[in-house]
Amino acid sequence: MAENLKILVAGDVEGLYDALFNRVRTINKKSGPFDMLLCVGDFFSTDPAAEAQLESYKIAEKQVPIPTFILGSSKPEHSRYLPDLKGCEVCNNLTYLGDYGVFTGSSGLKMVYVSGKQKMMTKPNDVGFTMEAIKSIEVQVGNSSTGVDILLTSQWPKGVENLALPLEGANSEKFGSALLSRLAQRIKPRYHFAGSEGIHYERLPYRNHEVLQEKTLHVSRFIALGKVGNANKLKWIYAFNIAPMAKMPALKLNEQPANTTPCPYAVTQEEDETEARKASHNFLYSSRFSTEKHIKFYPSTGSIRESIFLRRPCWFCLSSPEVEKHLVISVGEHCYVAMPKGPLVPEHVLILPIAIAKALKTKGKSVVFFERSFKSPHLQIQCVAIPSEKEDLVKEVFVEMAAMQSINLDELPPHAELRQVVPSGKPYFFLELPKKERFVSHIQGRFPLQFGREVLANQDLLNCMDRVDWKNCPSSKDQEVKETARFRQMFQPFDFTL
Repeated sequence: MAENLKILVAGDVEGLYDALFNRVRTINKKSGPFDMLLCVGDFFSTDPAAEAQLESYKIAEKQVPIPTFILGSSKPEHSRYLPDLKGCEVCNNLTYLGDYGVFTGSSGLKMVYVSGKQKMMTKPNDVGFTMEAIKSIEVQVGNSSTGVDILLTSQWPKGVENLALPLEGANSEKFGSALLSRLAQRIKPRYHFAGSEGIHYERLPYRNHEVLQEKTLHVSRFIALGKVGNANKLKWIYAFNIAPMAKMPALKLNEQPANTTPCPYAVTQEEDETEARKASHNFLYSSRFSTEKHIKFYPSTGSIRESIFLRRPCWFCLSSPEVEKHLVISVGEHCYVAMPKGPLVPEHVLILPIAIAKALKTKGKSVVFFERSFKSPHLQIQCVAIPSEKEDLVKEVFVEMAAMQSINLDELPPHAELRQVVPSGKPYFFLELPKKERFVSHIQGRFPLQFGREVLANQDLLNCMDRVDWKNCPSSKDQEVKETARFRQMFQPFDFTL
């Protein structure tokens, strides 16, 4: 059995050295002994009182109570406190780890650290880490056979609260780092600590593997700490026990807590984000179409945005002269139900958006919902009926075909909302299965537009591969009118608009 290490972690110290070390002494006496103290965020301060405190530790007038490891600052004026910016001893028991790197202790505990904040390309003279630093760490960890126990960063990773409880009055999409999201996703730390924002936030643990697609791995836990001695009394020091993963049995290491969520970092590489923006730009502003402004409401995210969309013939806009009104089944206050062009099966409708499952249940059918928010100015939820006896098969087919096309389908926990998962304005594919299992794929660059239809048309489900592309399913207007009337009649007892 691996021996546990007892570790303390503190948020931004900002020159309050006495407050920090006095608290550590108290905790160590009551609950210790602790093996080490780790500090994230800014440790130093140029305040004269803080400088006097630091000097008292340097000349051994005061003692740092336990071995303490700190990160570098995001402020260039603090560099004068560090004799060597690549890592050094500040005073007895106080060690600066360095700007970035991998640290392995004698116990086998492996830590990765990244000081400061992500360097902005618009500020070439700014201090901070870059993609080169992240790639360097990835190479070092990639050559290791053990993995990473602890990741220490001053800045937060972008999007860490996705799939979990949102932050109150804050959003890591604004202050987080995409590079740190990428790093966390790739090195899979068991614990990730961050500071800088003066916020205490302990995220639900998240998985580091794709369910049903990859072997089970350990979970990760993200913990952000407040500033030392903050007036709001937010938690700024954290105590925990950990055994180095290199010495743990796999069964114990890979235990999955009941409240574990999927990994929150769906889009982590800046080049992927850039590619997605290019694809979106090329589509929305193609010179082949004129554009117009629309106010678009997103029920999945609860947001309203003014956007530029293509102006082209559209049979979904009720206000459009091209609308195919004979396909409309029912119209509500904010949405309506319509038959699609070239349906997969007679019980295939577009919800813009209203649920339809109750009506189809009376016919012995179950429902698969999917939505593609990509290369379309509309919010459309496709609703396709499948035989109820195939409920247990549909998930397997979706997962398998997604893997074949290198599409990541992340399962959403029951309590999560789509707006917690998908940043505003980002393209996505959303799927809800008959047993209320929900999945989302974050679209990065290219995505097969007919993916949902292709899976459902599979021979193991609806067995109608000739209907994958709706353009290959021509129907006369008379046929469309008859199918719409048939579905309207079936739906009528469940139509809340009547």
